[in-house]
Amino acid sequence: MATQPQVPSPMHAALSELYASIQKDQPAMADALKNPCQQMGGGSVWHRSAASAWASELNGYSGDLSNSVSAAVAEVASALASTPATCPAAQARTEEMILSGRLS
Repeated sequence: MATQPQVPSPMHAALSELYASIQKDQPAMADALKNPCQQMGGGSVWHRSAASAWASELNGYSGDLSNSVSAAVAEVASALASTPATCPAAQARTEEMILSGRLS
């Protein structure tokens, strides 16, 4: 059986681009609620028991957001690591169709 020539994998290229983008934006996304948390916790925005409860809840959401962003980056890194940089031409065409939404 003849070996098919290898071409660049569109899926690998797309995952590489996504990984670079998400990794670059990770700090901003993970800290998106940090300033509101500091403002609420400092008592400069809202006072009393309802404000304290809401600030506590917001701090929890901030931690959840940070964890979710880290998990997303790790998931993309894992997908990238398991996707070969090259593939047969027929597979590349299938990957192109998947990436364009013509195939699921």
